Amino acid sequence: MAIVGPDYKFICVDIGGFGKNSDGGIFETSNMGKRFEQNLMSVPAPRFLPGQNEICSYVLIGDEAFALKPYLMRPFPYKQTLADVRKEKYNVRLCRARRVVENAFGILSQKWRIFYRPLETKVDTTILIVRTACVLHNFLRSKSGDDKYFQFLDPPEPVLGAFTDIANDPRRAARLAFSTRDKFVNYFNSDMPMPNI
Repeated sequence: MAIVGPDYKFICVDIGGFGKNSDGGIFETSNMGKRFEQNLMSVPAPRFLPGQNEICSYVLIGDEAFALKPYLMRPFPYKQTLADVRKEKYNVRLCRARRVVENAFGILSQKWRIFYRPLETKVDTTILIVRTACVLHNFLRSKSGDDKYFQFLDPPEPVLGAFTDIANDPRRAARLAFSTRDKFVNYFNSDMPMPNI
């Protein structure tokens, strides 16, 4: 499981989930997912979307396998997009942004062809191989090799993130997630020029 930036560099990785599990399930049980849920990830402070007058938090983008959370946006179900062009446009933009992650893994596996076949090593060795490949990938993607954004989810102390503290009321979290998604729907359907994602 990985978070990838717009420059195809891995920002955060969590290695060791079983492939038979869904991406959403792997994320929820991973250290990464747990830290997002507890607001322990160091995320930039919320900002205004271009041309909008409401502050919006930074979010992760996932596919249909993920649950909608205040920090994780997913597409609308297909049936809802048939009746609403605004939701369809939102889904198209999300799909384009998700390609960045898929492309990063494609670049990684193209560079290190070892990932074209099963790794026949011990689990600990396999995790080390994947971590090393991610670090080398980031090193090669940056000119200086100094990549301060990469982390292995084991900082000395958890850093409080930019998310607001959410009480244990699942309805409040759901309302906040829907509200955040609505901000992005409005933004993607505004007359503002969109970046080429």
